[in-house]
Amino acid sequence: MDVLITGTGDAFSSRHHGSSSLVRGPGGWIAIDCPGGVLRAWREASETSGCHVDPFEVQDIILTHLHGDHCGGLETIGFMFRYMHPGTEGEPGPRPRLHALPEVLERTWERLAPAMDGSRGTSSPVHELETYFEPCPLIDGGTVDVAGCRVEARRTSHGIPTAALLVAGPDGCLGWSSDTEFDPELVNWLMASDCIVHECGEGPKHTTSDELATLPEEVRSCMRLMHRPDSAPPIGHGLSLLEEGELLRIRSDA
Repeated sequence: MDVLITGTGDAFSSRHHGSSSLVRGPGGWIAIDCPGGVLRAWREASETSGCHVDPFEVQDIILTHLHGDHCGGLETIGFMFRYMHPGTEGEPGPRPRLHALPEVLERTWERLAPAMDGSRGTSSPVHELETYFEPCPLIDGGTVDVAGCRVEARRTSHGIPTAALLVAGPDGCLGWSSDTEFDPELVNWLMASDCIVHECGEGPKHTTSDELATLPEEVRSCMRLMHRPDSAPPIGHGLSLLEEGELLRIRSDA
């Protein structure tokens, strides 16, 4: 499994894109989260890694939650597929699939409607979420297929509905903490993967590096970190930060 890191920043970063990635599944690229400036983030990561990504080949988006640094690029992607998809000759393009917890899907349109409903200032919206995306619910504690990968979701402690992920392909499994308070039970769940990408937000409703340092060395050794504030000091404890444009090649030992 190849995982291209497209953003490592937190909500207040002026140096990095919002924490996000692209996973190459058997059926195509899967975006984990969709921050503002998403097309630039994808292009820069593609150029840095040498791994070419055509944005129109990213037809599955997993949305972990509705904070802006994770969902701010949905408007761009929705409009891009509908109005700019090559070969559609003026007709609407294909809808990308949007995977999220049911309560996240239920409220996504509240964020997008003012810019995308086509009401032109009237009380009669022309479009809805399904105009631009195919909503696909994730199952808390269950598994769904996303581009040929098995994706399991688990709710985290983050103040609003948020999903951690296990994304399993034919040759490896990625664990993705998403935004969360420190939760050893969640870490144990993520240990079913071959590589854990964990947040390190250092603030309220997030995980600190000191908390992660309490984990056993065998856990920390298979963990990479993101979502760290720009002002945070250098990280220690044998923990390793991800870089934008880094290409992880995750392979199962089995």
